[in-house]
Amino acid sequence: MSQRRHTASSITDDALDALYENATEGWRRGDRWKERALAAEAAIERAEQLAARWKTARPGHPHHGFAVVLLEALAQPEETSTK
Repeated sequence: MSQRRHTASSITDDALDALYENATEGWRRGDRWKERALAAEAAIERAEQLAARWKTARPGHPHHGFAVVLLEALAQPEETSTK
């Protein structure tokens, strides 16, 4: 059963407070997700830089192999949250 939709003349102070609280929490949640996404992008950037540095090691050196594996993993198609 759906709730009754308030109009400007029928909304109560409590209902308006609840609406604002819900909107504010949604904005905070969006900000947190944005911060996490930016942090993840920065971590990927650092991993790519590290792998590029390791790749300059001579073939046969352990870091060279790690770099190849890491770069391959980073090149994988992006995962989606719909799976």
